[in-house]
Amino acid sequence: MTDTDQTTLDELRAEYRRDYDPYAASTISEHLGELADRREQLPVSYSARGNGCWVLTEYDDISALLRRNNRGVVSFPNEPDGINAVGTRVAQIPIEIDGAAHRQYRQLLDPIFAPKRVAQLADELELQANKLIDEFIEAGTCDFVNGFALPFPGATVMAIMGWPLEDMQQMNRWVDVLLHGVRGGSLEENARARGVAHAEFSAYMMKKIPEWRAAPRRENVTSVILDAEIEGEKLSDEQLFDFFVLMMSAGLDTVQSVLAQSMVYFARNPARWDEMFSTPETLAPAIEELLRWTTPPVPTRTVADESLEIHGLRLPRGERIHAPLAAGNRDPKYYPDPDEIRFDREAKPHLAFGVGPHRCVGLHLARLELKIAFTALRRRMPTFGLDPAGPAPQEHLGLAWGVDDVHLRFAPGPREH
Repeated sequence: MTDTDQTTLDELRAEYRRDYDPYAASTISEHLGELADRREQLPVSYSARGNGCWVLTEYDDISALLRRNNRGVVSFPNEPDGINAVGTRVAQIPIEIDGAAHRQYRQLLDPIFAPKRVAQLADELELQANKLIDEFIEAGTCDFVNGFALPFPGATVMAIMGWPLEDMQQMNRWVDVLLHGVRGGSLEENARARGVAHAEFSAYMMKKIPEWRAAPRRENVTSVILDAEIEGEKLSDEQLFDFFVLMMSAGLDTVQSVLAQSMVYFARNPARWDEMFSTPETLAPAIEELLRWTTPPVPTRTVADESLEIHGLRLPRGERIHAPLAAGNRDPKYYPDPDEIRFDREAKPHLAFGVGPHRCVGLHLARLELKIAFTALRRRMPTFGLDPAGPAPQEHLGLAWGVDDVHLRFAPGPREH
């Protein structure tokens, strides 16, 4: 870039500057309110916070950006400050890999997560869901995140990967810190906490990977990826670690966040809980609406071509573009009254799983998990509310939005297993 080009870029940044904090200590609704204001006032803006990035707010711009993977933008690092926040060695495989290597990873993974293959897990998922409910149903109260929303997808990931179930809680803790830092922590405190979690997770995996390499192959994702060849070579221990970080974080956080946010909403709006199950046909579109309304991921892309045009602006190579998917899913151009949950909303593909080459490989599994989880919870907890004796729900932003401290109260019931 020449001095003149840099001057032009500096002027463009100054003209469109409106700083943005993806880690703000605010509620999700407050943050969405700010994004809605940006959508009206400055749909594309430049934030000088941290290392700087452009921020998108409209559905069309976000969708167009994600579809440009392998065609002008790259996925690494998938973080608005341009840092490797989750501590992978190079890039999270496959969501931060592009080009031919990414296509080869997807050719390996897509069949494993295909609808028919995923459907075979239904009975086991239903069993796991009800076993988790057994642990708190007699008490009439529960810490929903730690008692169900986190361990339910956690157990699914451990089973699909072929990992020991007894290690799940520790893995959940590592992933939580890597994605969200520590509650109320400063940038420095979060960086230190992530460093500790990364070191511990890395030590665990560097011990396990040689064991898994030497073990007989089984019907699981770990066996498939151990034997895989990408661009003619098998994956190194470091590449396997990067892949396993992604499988844990993506496999846990989306379903956990959608479940937790949804149950807080239903606790405050019990008539909608009834409505979701009013007919057998209501549940599937209701889950899609909840996915739209609760969308956790916030991807970032980096311009790889000489320049990229978006919303009439031409951004040069190296500029980062941050795309909160929830902002696109609240765009009133496509979703009238976007902050309202409407189970009869006219169908419009939402962005909860992304679009384009990096669309979530586990979307069919996530939908199945949500269907089974909500159905089991409805059968055994037909009515519930927030527990006044527990702490109030606490929402968080970060690399994946969500809510903690979801304490529920309901009529006690019997164990089933």
